[in-house]
Amino acid sequence: MNRIYLIRRNERDYIQVGSGVSMSYLRKEADEYSLVLKMEPGSRFPMHGHHGGEQIYVVNGRVKIGQFELNEGDYFFTPFNHTQTLETEEGCNLLVCSAKKVDSAHHFSQAETTA
Repeated sequence: MNRIYLIRRNERDYIQVGSGVSMSYLRKEADEYSLVLKMEPGSRFPMHGHHGGEQIYVVNGRVKIGQFELNEGDYFFTPFNHTQTLETEEGCNLLVCSAKKVDSAHHFSQAETTA
């Protein structure tokens, strides 16, 4: 995507993806995406494998991902093909983004050269 765009909170379209679970794409192109996942209290959502990793940020509420309990402000990364179930007792909103492999050695050597 080669342009700036803005999606206001009241302009999002949500897609029902399970009982008490809906999502709204913020950005989607090829195999990259950013979305908001809204989970109602007591809901569950099965995870599935991805072509890359996935980053999950808890915007509000609490969620359990496999054995991990996450609270508002927590960040969770899942590597390629990692599968777990998401479940929440009180409900939550999550920011979910695809994650591709980053060559950090190259990135940091570039930053040091320009500093």
